[in-house]
Amino acid sequence: MNFLRGSNFIWSAFFLLVFAGFALAQTAAEMRESAKLEQQAKADYKAKDYAKFLENIKRASDLRPNHARLLYNLAAAYALGGKPDDALGVLARLAAMDLFFAVERDDDFKALFDSPRFRAIQNEFALNQQTLNKSARAFTIPQKDLITEGVAYDAATKRFFVSSVRRHKILAIDANGKVSDFSFPADGLWSVSGMRVDDARKILWVTTSAFAQMLDFQKEDDGKAGVFKYDLRSGKLLKKYLLSNDAGKHALGDLIIARNGDVYASDSIAPNIYRIGTSKDELEVFLTSELFASLQGLAFDGDEKLLFAADYSKGVFRISMPDRKILQLAVDANTNPIAIDGLYFHRGNLIAIQNGFRPHRVARFVLNKDASAITRSETLEVNHADFNEPTLGVKVGNDFYFVANSQYELIDKDGKLAADKLKETVILRLKL
Repeated sequence: MNFLRGSNFIWSAFFLLVFAGFALAQTAAEMRESAKLEQQAKADYKAKDYAKFLENIKRASDLRPNHARLLYNLAAAYALGGKPDDALGVLARLAAMDLFFAVERDDDFKALFDSPRFRAIQNEFALNQQTLNKSARAFTIPQKDLITEGVAYDAATKRFFVSSVRRHKILAIDANGKVSDFSFPADGLWSVSGMRVDDARKILWVTTSAFAQMLDFQKEDDGKAGVFKYDLRSGKLLKKYLLSNDAGKHALGDLIIARNGDVYASDSIAPNIYRIGTSKDELEVFLTSELFASLQGLAFDGDEKLLFAADYSKGVFRISMPDRKILQLAVDANTNPIAIDGLYFHRGNLIAIQNGFRPHRVARFVLNKDASAITRSETLEVNHADFNEPTLGVKVGNDFYFVANSQYELIDKDGKLAADKLKETVILRLKL
């Protein structure tokens, strides 16, 4: 789940960052300065001081190179500032990233509307809206107000598990499609996000965080989070590993299990990856870095020497497990590695669920030999009719099952639900 949703920046709703051909990791200070300049640019725009708007949005963009929201607004500033060639150049870059913007409806580009190049770029954006559907429905869940996030699979019983943000519970779906509650209210779950099954130890691990979007949210719990451990056979809650909000808020998104049973979890607010080691059996910080902004999906490579971590607003990081060294993956110029929720390793490459821009997609990121760079991306699924913010998934052999419609955009920060727009939850299956 992206916990940086809901940007109120008036000329774009995206929170993106794309790197072009090299590894670049903005520090927290650079990101803060960029945000400050962006807000000043917003004020300049409202005041119609377009010269200052261009100056400040360009400085903000320079601090966060290839950030798509900043690039879009930079293109608008160029257009408003009488620099059509610069504006068209930036828009062409955005189209090459397979993004979609309805530029023809934005009066900031009015001066470009009659340009043949503008119309060509507009067509490129439209092509990015084309459908590529390779997935099929695996099963659905009739209850519509779950706001689902994660999915896990138990090979022994052939059960799937799906997590609910709003109803703060875990559902089990058996081989016949029967849906039942796996967790109990007495367990004390908050919103449930990521889940993984430890087949060897018959354990279901889940991350849970106190979000305002859940029913019965208590303000004093805001920012609390933890990892819960369940016995797969009995459904009994075995242990809670909790983080307090005394020193700061937390939002645990995804987790992963090493073959030795160690569990790793990502924090979308605090720049931390946590570990529950089998020896200590405690939730502790495994790695922290100011390079992290909004950690999401986690994925080991085949021999577990590398841990890949998706950062929603920055890209993909590679962590060397023996020495905990961090490297941000370089990408080719036309790859957009941002807005990743779920991340998975498959046959030497990464599978990513991207939901922070339009159109939503599942993509394969092809890695180079030493896994230091993404050499190209391949769209596997895009513009599916069931998509409404796809989130997390689980690999079952060569099949990839994932939540197609979390419907998170239908619930606001106060927990108010657009009930008339809700649909049943859909889990899709994609052959990898």
